[in-house]
Amino acid sequence: MTPYTIAKPISVLAQHRTDKEIAEQATIHSFLNCYLRETNTGEIITTATKDADILEVFQNTNTKSLFCCQLTHQNIRLLIGIRYYSQTGRHLFTFPLYYQVDQGNLLELDYLTLATLITKELALTGGSNSHQDELILRVIQSCNHVENFVRQRQQDVEKLYTFNSNFIASEQALVFGHHLHPTPKSRQGFADHELSIYSPELKGSFPLHYFRVHQSMVLEGSQLSQTATTLIKSELLADENVDYQFKNTYCDEDDYALLPIHPWQANYLLQQPQIQQLIKQEILQDLGLVGRAYQPTSSIRTVYHPDAAFMLKLSLNIKITNSVRTNLYKELERSLEVHQILTSEIGQRLYQRFPDFQIITDPAYITLKIDGVAVDGFSTILRENPFLNNPLTDATCVVALCQDSILGNGSRLARIIEELAQQENRSTEAVSLDWCNRYLQIYLEPILWLYFTYGIGLEAHQQNSVVQLKDGYPERFFYRDNQGYYYRRSCHQLLDHILPGISQKSETICDDEVIDERLTYYLFFNNLFGLINAFGVAGLIDEKLLLGELRNILGKYSEHSLVNNLLSQSQLLCKANLLTRFHNLDELVGPVSTQSVYVAVDNPLM
Repeated sequence: MTPYTIAKPISVLAQHRTDKEIAEQATIHSFLNCYLRETNTGEIITTATKDADILEVFQNTNTKSLFCCQLTHQNIRLLIGIRYYSQTGRHLFTFPLYYQVDQGNLLELDYLTLATLITKELALTGGSNSHQDELILRVIQSCNHVENFVRQRQQDVEKLYTFNSNFIASEQALVFGHHLHPTPKSRQGFADHELSIYSPELKGSFPLHYFRVHQSMVLEGSQLSQTATTLIKSELLADENVDYQFKNTYCDEDDYALLPIHPWQANYLLQQPQIQQLIKQEILQDLGLVGRAYQPTSSIRTVYHPDAAFMLKLSLNIKITNSVRTNLYKELERSLEVHQILTSEIGQRLYQRFPDFQIITDPAYITLKIDGVAVDGFSTILRENPFLNNPLTDATCVVALCQDSILGNGSRLARIIEELAQQENRSTEAVSLDWCNRYLQIYLEPILWLYFTYGIGLEAHQQNSVVQLKDGYPERFFYRDNQGYYYRRSCHQLLDHILPGISQKSETICDDEVIDERLTYYLFFNNLFGLINAFGVAGLIDEKLLLGELRNILGKYSEHSLVNNLLSQSQLLCKANLLTRFHNLDELVGPVSTQSVYVAVDNPLM
């Protein structure tokens, strides 16, 4: 443990903070941690310094170490007290933070000044400032949304971080969002009054909007015994909130299909001249809002109902964090392809070897087609619902387990580990080791086996990872995401033999080194290092002990380039969310190798 590490982080629970202060401090944490990681700046200074201004900061913040960040192009330095130093790279800071211009007076650093100064420094360093205003605008928007979420969910604090939860409660618990993203709650498109309806953080729920169109205008696919058209009509027929007249008129087996659309998206589409013309010509029929209220999951656009056989992944022409969230045609085809893979020998071997691991598939899709081409804005994917009629199943996305508490007194994971330690009369360190090892068994080992055996990589970051708990411990792992798959180019022949024509429509083949790079970020930096950080910041266990456990497991796979790099390289390429946002890149557009910015950062395993 380094001299500047605080083993048990100082709780901020005793400090009464307003909703605005909570949101602004969360924004500072996410933005500043991105900057520290992605630029490798920030000299650590201890109380041994003779710098009078820094000594004043130590006195004001009651800390023993701080980050000093030199913004050299502006002759400014940032002085940031360290409350918890993390081996995995997400630190906690002591407020207030300070900055100094040209060795002048110490000034308190608010979130907006921080974001503006850093954004300007990035522009001056890179010689570009074309997207400064865009980034600052989204930082403000994200912070305002967090403040709103905190205000509305204060009354739910016990439910948010309780020992037992359920799938949809955890999906709607992400008040702060991604800990290492500069604008984790930015949403470009929703009006303020729409947030309470469509936001999972505000426990939103809404019926879907339906359009009716002749089958000749429909593009659909299904790996099930029924078409997407039939499956959608079956859902409506089983819905007690749909009246008899609608069912009798629109849900028969005829030559027409019903297209379920997110209500915000429907309003967006109805404003498009091409769609207005189709309605005017009576080619497309607008049926409006129909049926039961679905609940948005953590992705915002995938919706769930406990009685529905399928979750629906809907298209949204809204920019959420880095990307506009419409379902692209290649993603529709990838959904079917992955379902085929999992019903082949690959899936049979995977599930036989790892019975506690499951990939949630997306076996059908439907969309409007015009002149034979899919219209992305109408594309809807049907996702199997493993939590059908079982809403009490304690299945939670991993990011919700690791999410900081509104009150600053620990995550839901911390609550679980502390209660288990008390029940079992063991230390939190011992319980943490057992918990983490169990998670590695049901998460990491199946994913590595699939990758090293068949060349199929899963983009299993924390939000795509759902872990089912039993008595507080990981019991079963679910992966969900029709976008996040890669096939190694070196394994193309093997995969094509099993599934002829693989990747022709899904465009999923990638160079091996690119996939290694992506999996290093998603599996390790995002998921596992993020999980280990959650144990560390809660003071449950020293992060280094869990990193050691991870190294031990990885040792079994050291002959593979992905793992060899993890175990031998002092620096690794890591996705840079701040720089990606600064350059205004859409991660779902263009070649995989250029969709986002990757930079070399220190390897926590070394």
